[in-house]
Amino acid sequence: MTHAIQPDQQNARTRAVWLLPEDGVIDPIAIDLATRGVRPVALTPAERRIAAASILATGGTPNTIAKRLHMAHSTARTLAEQITADGIAA
Repeated sequence: MTHAIQPDQQNARTRAVWLLPEDGVIDPIAIDLATRGVRPVALTPAERRIAAASILATGGTPNTIAKRLHMAHSTARTLAEQITADGIAA
């Protein structure tokens, strides 16, 4: 018997591919590729935050963050608000 994959399960699996577990290592090349939108890159949460701050600093929007970092628009919007509040992208 096979089990059909529910849309929510498929979305969770897709998201998991783009978000790596935190390992304490920052990969500047991966951040640069993701920030410029050269190609899809899996990032750790710390790398994702740095990439999002870089996108905002160069005039990007939460929509740009969502597309380049493969995250939900609501997540990108929240991340952008956090970064702006922290003054990282200023």
